[in-house]
Amino acid sequence: PSGAEAEVRHGAVTWLDFRSDDLARARDFIRSIQEEGVIDELGFLALLGRFSDLLHPATTTLMRSARYFYFIAGIYRSLEREAVRASQVPQLSRQRQDELRDVLSETEAVGVIGRDAGINLRQFPSLIYWSGLKKLGMFTSNLSESAYQEQFDDIRRSRRGYQDDDKTPQGPEGVRFWADDLPPAGFLDSEGRIRPGATFELTRAEASDLHMRFTSQFPESLLSHMLQHRLVGIDWPWECPKLPKGLAVWVGHARRLSLLVRGATLQYYALLIEARDKLGIEKAADVVAPIFEDWWTAAREPLNQWRTSELVTVPTVASALRPGNRGDRWFIDGWLERCVEASSAEALLRDEKARTLIRERERRVKPAKARLKYEKHLRQWKPDRVGVGVYQFDYRHGIGSRFASEILDGMERGQ
Repeated sequence: PSGAEAEVRHGAVTWLDFRSDDLARARDFIRSIQEEGVIDELGFLALLGRFSDLLHPATTTLMRSARYFYFIAGIYRSLEREAVRASQVPQLSRQRQDELRDVLSETEAVGVIGRDAGINLRQFPSLIYWSGLKKLGMFTSNLSESAYQEQFDDIRRSRRGYQDDDKTPQGPEGVRFWADDLPPAGFLDSEGRIRPGATFELTRAEASDLHMRFTSQFPESLLSHMLQHRLVGIDWPWECPKLPKGLAVWVGHARRLSLLVRGATLQYYALLIEARDKLGIEKAADVVAPIFEDWWTAAREPLNQWRTSELVTVPTVASALRPGNRGDRWFIDGWLERCVEASSAEALLRDEKARTLIRERERRVKPAKARLKYEKHLRQWKPDRVGVGVYQFDYRHGIGSRFASEILDGMERGQ
């Protein structure tokens, strides 16, 4: 889970048991849709994204089932074989994805992209999965989806051996945009339409292919570690066992950042509630203090041990840090210092230096919408956003866990 909607859970580590896969996939899906609405009140989305890409690469918060990778590849490869014109591709692609949605809505209870939106769907599965298709080497070009669609006339000419008036072959010869070793799209009929009964269950060939792509392209990622050690049903990245040294360092920093941002966000909420009360907007109960007490119990020891100077050694993270003498390191180190020096949860929550850091941070990351500065935005905020839990981010772990479960499940199938 993520943001103020996170909940404390202490699920035991479990090894793969295919008799319990349905439960594991359902839990991972619930986590994935919670992550989509991740709450970032104090401007840490860049760091969240970098850590998420390290732990669960080639994923996004909008993804659902891993089989969408093959659905999209299959649809486009079929359109290439059908030699459709470039001007027809956008409409035909949307039409095939609409058909996919309708079929999956009959066979799957959760995770169907566009089930509720229907014809009003704004982000089709192809757009959501496109960057992942490229990162996994399934789509072999750097083109965007729309730029790829524009290539279909060249694809058609090259496959038909197009010649001009003097019989000279024209256009790129043998244009290819998809990996040659992709598994066959058995979910499509001879006309390229989605077969009734298609589901999210990966075939053995699809699962083996995706396992190979994740572990070869991203061997140091947490997702690859989960695949290699057959780990499912783990609630948080830092609960995964047998982490190699380098990955353990990344995960340790990710955990402490999640804890720190959650604590700072709770203090920010306390300031908002007090400001609303002072202006007579709404008299709210002290909902933050008991949640902050639970956070303090879980967070104080790991935060006391955090060496933030080592944060810049994590790949790609240093470039995501806000620069300047009032940047991310200034806030992280300053708020962490107040946390370490505080004698209790109540002392930290009331610490004026920590509160000053929060006020300054809000003004810097959202200067035009700072709630502690502008009454209009303060009135729009509601205390029900506080939620429960001790972590702010799970770094797309719900998505990665679902993918791992689906892949490992599929590799056990006999087809």
